Amino acid sequence: MNLPIYDVIGDIRSALLTSNRLILQAPPGAGKTTSVPLALLDEPWLEGKQIIMLEPRRIAARSAAERMAHLLGEKVGMRIGYQIRAEKKLSSDTKILVVTEGILTRMLQSDPSLESVALIIFDEFHERHLHSDLSLAFALQSQEFLREDLKIMVMSATLDTDALQRLLNHPPLITSVGRSFPIAIEHLPPNTPTIEPKKIVAALMDLIQTIIHSDEGSILVFLPGSREIKALEGMLKAYYKEREIDISPLYGELSKEVQERAIAPSLRRKIVLATNIAETSLTIEGITIVVDSGLEKVLTFDPRSGMERLVTQRISRASADQRAGRAGRLSAGKCYRLWSATSHQMLTSHKEPEIRLCDLTPLALELGLWGDNELSWITPPPAKALAHGVSLLQMMGAMDAKGSITAHGKAMMGLGIHPRLAHMIRIGQTLGYESEAIVLAALLNERDLFARSSERTSDMRERFWRLCDAFNANVLPPVMAENANFILATARDIAKRLTSSLRLSADFPSEMIALLLTLAYPDRIARLRSPKGDKYLLSNGKEVRLAQEDDLIGEEWLIVTQSGGESTTGQIYQCAPLCIDVLERYLPELFSTEATITWNAESERVEAREITRLGAIIVESRPLEHPDAMEVKRTLLEGIRSKGVDALPWSASSVALRHRLQTMHYHCSENSFGNFSDEALLSSLEIWLLPHLSTQSSLRECESLDLYAILTSQLSWEETQRLNALLPTHFSAPSGTSVALDYSNPEAVILAVRIQEVFGLGSHPSVFEGKIPLLIHLLSPARRPIQVTRDLIGFWNGSYNDVKKELKGRYPKHYWPDDPRNAEATSRTKKYM
Repeated sequence: MNLPIYDVIGDIRSALLTSNRLILQAPPGAGKTTSVPLALLDEPWLEGKQIIMLEPRRIAARSAAERMAHLLGEKVGMRIGYQIRAEKKLSSDTKILVVTEGILTRMLQSDPSLESVALIIFDEFHERHLHSDLSLAFALQSQEFLREDLKIMVMSATLDTDALQRLLNHPPLITSVGRSFPIAIEHLPPNTPTIEPKKIVAALMDLIQTIIHSDEGSILVFLPGSREIKALEGMLKAYYKEREIDISPLYGELSKEVQERAIAPSLRRKIVLATNIAETSLTIEGITIVVDSGLEKVLTFDPRSGMERLVTQRISRASADQRAGRAGRLSAGKCYRLWSATSHQMLTSHKEPEIRLCDLTPLALELGLWGDNELSWITPPPAKALAHGVSLLQMMGAMDAKGSITAHGKAMMGLGIHPRLAHMIRIGQTLGYESEAIVLAALLNERDLFARSSERTSDMRERFWRLCDAFNANVLPPVMAENANFILATARDIAKRLTSSLRLSADFPSEMIALLLTLAYPDRIARLRSPKGDKYLLSNGKEVRLAQEDDLIGEEWLIVTQSGGESTTGQIYQCAPLCIDVLERYLPELFSTEATITWNAESERVEAREITRLGAIIVESRPLEHPDAMEVKRTLLEGIRSKGVDALPWSASSVALRHRLQTMHYHCSENSFGNFSDEALLSSLEIWLLPHLSTQSSLRECESLDLYAILTSQLSWEETQRLNALLPTHFSAPSGTSVALDYSNPEAVILAVRIQEVFGLGSHPSVFEGKIPLLIHLLSPARRPIQVTRDLIGFWNGSYNDVKKELKGRYPKHYWPDDPRNAEATSRTKKYM
């Protein structure tokens, strides 16, 4: 077959003779994955060395190696080999080794110079998996400092090349144009509403029924996830049970045999139901029609909660092109899209890099082992997610306080699994439970043992004991047995890396399952919030919920191994009941005890307690026997601040004193005795109030404080005398009565006095050496307001006569002179004058 990539093979060879970096952009069906490596087998720079080609998925790596070996007429493992997790076929004759992402990272970490490698090919780089970005960053640094002759080629079907060209310092860019065969694109009609994810399976079923009758050829259907695939598979098998049509699922959780059956040639018409695993590097025999749901499931990580959640989202335009390209690999094809052409233009151009979405704890450990964080990234890791990873690793002892990898961290790296699981195994070894920890790690690392069964419990203990049954050759239900065999194969592979073998003890205590899981998830210890509730507080401070129908509902303590959901309260999917006493006995370092002195706003008092915590969870709280007296006082002051200065027991005299002092500050701040406003008093509690506290620890106990005496003590004897002279507390009325002055408003000092008591007053009264005239509220004999004035003399000479007439009629027993300015003041009626 004359593939489009053949037209640029010569250009690729020439570029690699003169440059050690190359970008190859080739659309789906061009043949780059299998043709380019084979075309380089006889190049002089390959003498005595290998080509390593990175594939993002296991099925793609295996398929590419098998296809290249077939083209050479050889078996896999000769000149063409592959190495994926728990499986490899290679020999000393292998010249092209196809590997998955984690394998290449391990190679670079163990031998940064890669002396036996001439070329690294990064295939399908547009998928932007975390390990692809990391391996490229490592390889570029190795090329710069250790292996100038190491060649790096980045290949992709749909690639935003601008950023990549900048990263690689503008190397040659070779483009292979055109597909193998034309593809007709069918969109939904304009203005068609967007199909909701929950209705996508029914919509696909309707469309497939139409296609079966209108088009020929096998069909590849892209769905967001395995749940939707299973639903559609059941509907199709029920509908077409009498017809000769093969219905084949294809997703990562399936066994190797089932995956190979989906991509193998078939004598009958075939419908392949796939996730985005089939987007790239796979040629599925007989496919001429693609049906695209336009959806994918992406695992996203929230560093604030430390949890991941699976999100169903729209694919990018680049992914849509990739999917459509599957229809034109072997002949002309057609692609049906479940969205309109208008909606297509609204899709993002490229998918979000995984480094921005996922848990970066493994990356943090990789960087710690590499020893140099000054790497060249096409997309730098987000700072918050990376910091979360470093924090978790420090909690596990894999990194020290400076962020350097420890001996324990290096031991964890050797297992090639997530740091959480590696930590569980390494510590499990010291506890004497190595095999059990390995089995739990395999359970957590692979697809759920109960994924395809009717079991719906969240209990990890059930999964562990069922897997032990499989290990001991006990019969499991067929759908569960397939998963169990896959998980046990992973467990044996991990044991092999430890140069060990699985030996599961028959008397392994059940409570130790949760303890081992806690080693992996110390930040996900959970405590029930209320006895009859379903919400739990995690040790990382977040909240999760357990389904009401779950067997473990009501358990006070859980260790949560898997949770998710889109709300602020996550849903628990997998967990185990935790014995807090066992945890405290084996892992006391997780507990912290501290003396706390805090303000209880509800009871308005200081509480001194000794609190034992598991992260954000309070395990126990008891009264503190001998709290620090000064800390109690300072906490009381903070409580007063939170309530405001009016929370203190101000007497009338102390309030009046505050007002006089603040009036002084208002009119003469440079020579005043300080600022006594509410804000100033609150900010300076430590200065004026703290020295006078003794055993008080609540607002109620503060009622014994003499605030007048406390404020007075802030003034010297001379200052007190000056204050009394400038701003007296009372006004001596001509009647002989001493009338209190109101200083609450510094701009208007009020004298509220009965009018008869100021008869005979020939000038307007004032304070502050005559600088502040009093605002006089003249009152009737019944103390009702009759006039407000700042000009008493003007009032005598003016409106007094009108007021007198009214008062004389209302109060005939009282004295109402015609000339008040020269009359005798009195506080009594005419009878007693």
